[in-house]
Amino acid sequence: MDKLYLIEGLNDVLINKEIDNILKKINDDDLEVIKYDLCETIIDNVIEDLDTYDMFLHKKVVICKNPSFLNEKVDETFNLNKLTKYIENPSDNILILVANKLNNRLKTTSLVLKHFKHIKVKEISLDKFVLENIKGYKIDNVTIKYFLNKVGKDFLMIKEELEKLKSYKLDEKVITKEDIDLITSKNIESSIFDLIEAIIKKDKVKSYELYNHFISSGTEVFQILVLLSNQIRLIYNVKVLSNLSDLDISNILGVHEYPVKLARGKGYSYQKNELLNLLYELAVIDEDIKSGKQLIDISFLTFIMQM
Repeated sequence: MDKLYLIEGLNDVLINKEIDNILKKINDDDLEVIKYDLCETIIDNVIEDLDTYDMFLHKKVVICKNPSFLNEKVDETFNLNKLTKYIENPSDNILILVANKLNNRLKTTSLVLKHFKHIKVKEISLDKFVLENIKGYKIDNVTIKYFLNKVGKDFLMIKEELEKLKSYKLDEKVITKEDIDLITSKNIESSIFDLIEAIIKKDKVKSYELYNHFISSGTEVFQILVLLSNQIRLIYNVKVLSNLSDLDISNILGVHEYPVKLARGKGYSYQKNELLNLLYELAVIDEDIKSGKQLIDISFLTFIMQM
């Protein structure tokens, strides 16, 4: 049984699947799983944990995210000697490093690649991911596209919605558009990003279509304005802090890491001045509504027609 693993990839759902595969191979009901974020914990503490055994001799699996020493040079505070000694003579516990990317020119990366079992997570298409997670059920390609358009591109959201569909159709095992409409949740965040893109492109037809979608799903105009402003502000702030990691930005802004990652990806399509101008226009609409200059029901429609 291997004691040292390196999992490289960007998709948290697929990474967790690889971790689950490792845990199944160990086949120990009393396994103790410990997780560290190496942005917050020094490697010395991780090694100390790996070298420590409890009184019941339960095997540990220590999972470490964000090993920055695999993609950037370490400073003088990093205990490379201690890490090297452990890697060359590991304990019976299991160490799993999870990295988004590697810098193969670094001494630390070469050391890890030499001694660790390297698992590179391959990205898969959304369609294939759906099929892999709905085995034993019938669903055609058109229905898969319909499902993805409704729930968005977040793999975790897709997996959760598929679990709901499978439970609902446990006996029949055939999934239709009607089942999707009845059971799954429309990804509001995904639709908001679509609306931002449509507005910046001045696509009135698409903006009006998305506006109607929100209204028909029970979202009020004021909620649309708030959601739009919050997401645009997040994209702008992530662009300003783009030299930092997603985790660092999430800590600074006080939001979860996934929205930051999503906002970073969306931000490449927009200029900072475009986002600031849009925030200003939404602030004017908000002020006009509150001061009684515009009726809330027609305020956003007017904005779309005049853009």
